[in-house]
Amino acid sequence: MLAARWKHCPLGNDSTRAPRQIHTYMHILTSARTPHALVTAMRNPIQALLLCALPLIQRVASWSDEPHMLIAYIAYENLNDNEKATIDRIFAHSHDKDFDNIISAATWPDHIKTPDPRRSHHSFPFERSEILDIFNDWHYVKTPYNPTKVHLPPKHLYGHKGKHNAAGITKHIYRTLVSIKKKPKYGSYYSYNFYLKYFIHLFADIHQPLHTLNFFNGHLINGDKGGNDITVTYGGLNGNIHYLCDSIFNSRRKKWPTVDVQKLKRDATTLMNSFPAHAFRSQLRIPRDKIAYIDTIVHQAYELALEYVYNKLPMHDLSKDKIFPVSKMFVTQLKNVLNHQMVLAGYRLAQYLKDILENVPDDL
Repeated sequence: MLAARWKHCPLGNDSTRAPRQIHTYMHILTSARTPHALVTAMRNPIQALLLCALPLIQRVASWSDEPHMLIAYIAYENLNDNEKATIDRIFAHSHDKDFDNIISAATWPDHIKTPDPRRSHHSFPFERSEILDIFNDWHYVKTPYNPTKVHLPPKHLYGHKGKHNAAGITKHIYRTLVSIKKKPKYGSYYSYNFYLKYFIHLFADIHQPLHTLNFFNGHLINGDKGGNDITVTYGGLNGNIHYLCDSIFNSRRKKWPTVDVQKLKRDATTLMNSFPAHAFRSQLRIPRDKIAYIDTIVHQAYELALEYVYNKLPMHDLSKDKIFPVSKMFVTQLKNVLNHQMVLAGYRLAQYLKDILENVPDDL
């Protein structure tokens, strides 16, 4: 199916060559720091097109594909054989065969979004662009952070409340699937695919610190959209802080379906060796009330955003119109926090999935 979707790609009909072309051109363009390099890039029309689009590609709406895939695979590796067989069977019956395993399924909620030139998720492999924008707010918990005490209308004061955000939807899906309790003829492969794909994805999102808050000051009276409106510079490169956290400062930018799955699995194993489960101690002692604990997960990520991002930036001065330099120490510490959160999300996700899979009806 993917090869068929490539047929209409403006880069040509070679389904293996085109992704490599894009990667090569993006490398050229993002490295083009001199006028000569820019002129060289402009000699190729594809490069020119990407050059024009580059400022827009810098913005995305959730962890990049790679962290989502790593989190899902870490969770999968912490399931037993029966649990793996159940979730494999469910995803094997996916209505979309491009997302028929836990690794690809973790990225599905981003790939079905309405195209947005600020996001890089909707790239060339897909023949048609989806239009399911009704779910966009599900990826965030917009807890207000207002250290300078600007006036906030109710929509910002209470925007993080209710069901229709990452925490509320995650709770709803978990509660719904656990409550089935193996009742015959309850649920379908369609509903299980929809719910599990969103649960896996959103559970990861609430571990990304900048998915848990909206920062306000006198320059950002409608909030910074989880850091999307704050641009920082480090090592000669610029980017909005939300995108840099999503991709762990460009170290985790691989995309489905062009990712090398075997290498991804090896990377997940390396991460689990670097961050073994026993090192997390109390963070993996999840109480009996797993629904209430989702709020704890969100609050922990929120606190990390304050400690490792906002408390290290000039909060009174932050605005869309300035670029703020950050230090190597800032980047190093934040990358470590983000890798820690990614692995922690995988370990925790396994515990929640065990409850869900235990209650899947035998006749599904």
